[in-house]
Amino acid sequence: MSDTPSEPSAGPTSTVRVAVLGEPGLCRTLVAGVVAAAPDFEVVRECDGTAADLSRLARARPDLALVDLDLERENPEDEDPEQEPWTVVAALRAAVPDCAIVVLTGRPTARVLRSALRLRARGVVAKEVPPEEMIARLRAVAEGRCTVDPVTALAALGTADNPLSDSEREVATAAAKGLPSREIAALLHLAPGTVRNLLSSLLRKAGGRNRWEAVRRARDAGWI
Repeated sequence: MSDTPSEPSAGPTSTVRVAVLGEPGLCRTLVAGVVAAAPDFEVVRECDGTAADLSRLARARPDLALVDLDLERENPEDEDPEQEPWTVVAALRAAVPDCAIVVLTGRPTARVLRSALRLRARGVVAKEVPPEEMIARLRAVAEGRCTVDPVTALAALGTADNPLSDSEREVATAAAKGLPSREIAALLHLAPGTVRNLLSSLLRKAGGRNRWEAVRRARDAGWI
């Protein structure tokens, strides 16, 4: 597939124009290949979601965009804000408002589903579903329906009740932004020792090897 977007064809057509967004590499290429192999889909652009890419994507006028959420980084301090996946989804919504958005994720969780609904995505598909099911989900969205695959739905339904206190949620939310303990303490008007205790409690309840993993687990579970 060429990096140059194809021009929209004149006149009515039954072909759905699809853009595939994700980090360059094997996964994006394979996903685009599966979509392109369907007779009723045309992949008009592959891109990684930067501002320049979204501008070019808008000119390609896709009907549907499939966004790989695994642009996400493990450590919030290492994240490039332009590449944070939900930022990309929001920017895509603004750049191509008539484009239906489907998110593709390797971590189907309650948080993913909630965030997708908040940003008015039309579908959520887990990476573990078979290719033919992914295509069926895309067809449903192209027909004007909303869709969530069973893997994501079950993950959302199986979410445990939130075990975090209000203070633990506030500290975890601040930690998710990459703030160090002293800045969290100043932001929330708490003593540094209190922040350390709350982070230790978060680590016990969410699990993980460190605070970053505990925060990620809490976010995935929909606790913050």
